[in-house]
Amino acid sequence: MQTVPVSIRPHLVPFFFKSSEGKEASYGNKKVKSVLYSSTASSVGRMMRLLMVKADKPLDVKSFNLFLTVSDCGGKKKYKGDFYRHVNGKNHFLYLPEDANNDINDLLEDIFRMAFFYYVLGSSENDDDEMVTRAINSFIDKYDLLEFGFSTDTLRRLYYREKKKDKPVSRFQALRHHTVLNYAS
Repeated sequence: MQTVPVSIRPHLVPFFFKSSEGKEASYGNKKVKSVLYSSTASSVGRMMRLLMVKADKPLDVKSFNLFLTVSDCGGKKKYKGDFYRHVNGKNHFLYLPEDANNDINDLLEDIFRMAFFYYVLGSSENDDDEMVTRAINSFIDKYDLLEFGFSTDTLRRLYYREKKKDKPVSRFQALRHHTVLNYAS
C-alpha cells in the first residue's frame, strides 16, 4: 500500500493558522505555527489515529503536529500545511494512504465550511443581503481566500445553499461534499 505525507489543502492553511491555538514564530518572510492534536483527546487526532490503525501503521503516537507555514515571496503568499507524528520527543512526517489524506482534508474542509456558515449567519441580521455580502467579504479578507480563487458570489451561493437546507450540521452526514475549487474530495 503506497503512502503519502499528510498535507492539508492550501486554502485551509490560513483558516487553521488564524483559528487554532499553537506556537507561532516568524523567520524572515515566513510565519509558522505548530498546532498540537492529541491522539486520544481531540476529534481530529482520534480520527488520524483510527486511520493509522486502518493503514496498519504503528500506534506509537501521543500527538500529531500540524505545521502551518505562510510565506511572503515578493508580494505573493505561499501556504503549506503538513501533519507530523510526535514520537519520543521528535517529529516525523505522517505517512498514510492517499484515501486517508483525503479523509482528513474532508473533515478539515467540513470544519472550515461550518465556521464560514456560522460566521456569516452570526454577522448578518434578518437575511439582509448587504449584511450577508459584508460578512462574506470579511471572511474572505480574514482568511486570504482571494488567493485561492474564492469569490463573494461562490461563497454567497454556498451560504444560501446551506441556509436553505435549514440543517447545517447535515454536512457531516453526507458521504462526500462537492468539489471545492479543483480540490477533489
